[in-house]
Amino acid sequence: MADCEVGPTCSGPWDAWASALDHRLSNSRIEVHQVGVVSSPLEPFHPAIVPEEVLDARSFAARYGLSEDVASAQIDRLRAQAIYMNNLYQVNVEVVNAPFGEETGDVFWLSIKRRDRSPVHDWRELQQIKNMIVGEEHEAFEVYPAESRLVDTANQYHLWVFKDAAVRLPVGYRKREVMSDAEAAAVGAGQRGFAAWPKQS
Repeated sequence: MADCEVGPTCSGPWDAWASALDHRLSNSRIEVHQVGVVSSPLEPFHPAIVPEEVLDARSFAARYGLSEDVASAQIDRLRAQAIYMNNLYQVNVEVVNAPFGEETGDVFWLSIKRRDRSPVHDWRELQQIKNMIVGEEHEAFEVYPAESRLVDTANQYHLWVFKDAAVRLPVGYRKREVMSDAEAAAVGAGQRGFAAWPKQS
């Protein structure tokens, strides 16, 4: 498994990973443990553990040109995150405490990037990552922000997933409707086949 990728912190918690600053830690080891196998085009995700020697504030600060205080803050954020990797993606997961209030509860913030740094916006892959990391019945959303708060610095993507599987967004379709490529073609639409994807009930 390749090295885990981290970068310097930003001024606030919401800026930290939304900035998507890509940096690779060279010559570090990542310890991985296999998790449940899912029938999907994506290989299973493995929890990744950043070695303690990488999380030394002084060397971290020197590596990224940060003050030791800023480096320590970033290391604290990394320690609070779960990191998952597979053959294509790295996903950093952080809990955001009840951003919409207690009624909807906590949200998992998934910061997603391809390990080869290339752009991706295959909706099906992001849906499958959400399913594999959090769960099939958890609802997630992606933000297309006002230009005044746009952050667009790397090919990195963000999903916010409700921790409570019963929570639903007040917008969106109310029932499932999925077509195969043949069914879509029959009504004049285009669709990719689902042969490699698990059928959900």
